[in-house]
Amino acid sequence: MLSGHLQVKKEYYYVVLNCKHPDGRRFQKWISTGIAAKRGNKRAAEETLLDFRMNYNEYGERISDGNGSPSNSAPRKKGKSSTARTPDGSVRNAPANPYGNMLFADYMLSWLSCKEIEVDPVTYAGYCESVEKHIYPYFKEKGITLAELEAKDLKEFYRSERIGDPEHGIAGKKGTTVARYHANIHAALECAVEDNLIGHNAAHHQRPTTEKFIGSFYTPEEALECMRLAEGTKLELAVYFGLFYGLRRSEIVGLQWHNFDFEHNTFTIANTVTTYRRKGKGKVSRYAKDKTKNKSSLRTLPLIPLFREKLLALKEKQKYERELFKGSYVKDYIGYVYVNEIGELIHPDYISTEFPKFLQKHGLRKIRFHDTRHSCASLLLRNGVSMKQIQAWLGHSDYGTTANLYAHLDLEDSMLLSASMLTTGLFGASTDHAPSTDSELTDPRHGTAP
Repeated sequence: MLSGHLQVKKEYYYVVLNCKHPDGRRFQKWISTGIAAKRGNKRAAEETLLDFRMNYNEYGERISDGNGSPSNSAPRKKGKSSTARTPDGSVRNAPANPYGNMLFADYMLSWLSCKEIEVDPVTYAGYCESVEKHIYPYFKEKGITLAELEAKDLKEFYRSERIGDPEHGIAGKKGTTVARYHANIHAALECAVEDNLIGHNAAHHQRPTTEKFIGSFYTPEEALECMRLAEGTKLELAVYFGLFYGLRRSEIVGLQWHNFDFEHNTFTIANTVTTYRRKGKGKVSRYAKDKTKNKSSLRTLPLIPLFREKLLALKEKQKYERELFKGSYVKDYIGYVYVNEIGELIHPDYISTEFPKFLQKHGLRKIRFHDTRHSCASLLLRNGVSMKQIQAWLGHSDYGTTANLYAHLDLEDSMLLSASMLTTGLFGASTDHAPSTDSELTDPRHGTAP
């Protein structure tokens, strides 16, 4: 059966058949299904895809029916057999369920096409990166069908991605990256199970192992020095809101003036701005959302006097710049806090790329910008703030996320406290007479501490 997949174009599903010229050159044949790319139409589009795959040969020609006449019949009913001619002219019987003959690689493209109308552009761009650049090429070469796919095939794919190809200079992927590939495969196979295309999900219980992440943290002294040096630079807002409030870069760039209540000295994280690379284009685009990463990320925090004064001064400065530059001032981002002198929104990627340069310039210890968020959590924890309160402050969706990220810090503090209490219990409130060497601890001649 001819391979192919669905593609959304101009809000309609198209069948894309993988064909070849008689001389062997490959080409894609696009055929409109006439089915709108809307929720609820996915199954009908897939039925049409299978009809075309069964009734076209590898040269992109409509296959004649068993009587030698061109086939003009309506799409076949699922579950029924049909006849088709192979390129040599012989008649073949189509299986009752031809879905199983579909290459797994082609099914992933079909699933990807359907996801375009179900998720936001940023999420979809991530899916495209995983499927088109990594999953599809690997399984296309293997030639494994959807029905043939087994857990061992997935394990081998994950292993190959982890080790890479050193002979050709291809580095292995991180465990977290391969885990994203797995998430896409698992979701696609779940759809296949729900649509009765396969009997089970081969990706169940096959999640690749990931490295335990331990972020870098600034001490209070380092954090204060970083904020001091950032004052007056384009990174000032990012550094302040990252280190003190633990905001994500998307949350910082997404801040708008209406989010701030200067009367009650609070502000709400309710908007985000992220970046993605459009499919088929090299240009990086911004994507603004009137919502946060998750429900828990929608939160209101206190506005301390220092920040309040800085923000009010910034608001006046932006008003002056709008009047100064007049028609040259960019109107698209009026209302956003983090803009430059002519009203252009500060790009999220600017923060990530310029922050390391800023640290290097001033001789500060190298950390990622996202580590400012971890630094905030560390400072909160070591000043007696509970894990539950830190979860709310940072906007984590569940307590487990917070606990997993910062449990080691809590343990370190507990160990220090335990050591302090043990020292007091053994040697009294003062350590002036505490043994100073291992021999002193074991030699009974030294007696006990007073």
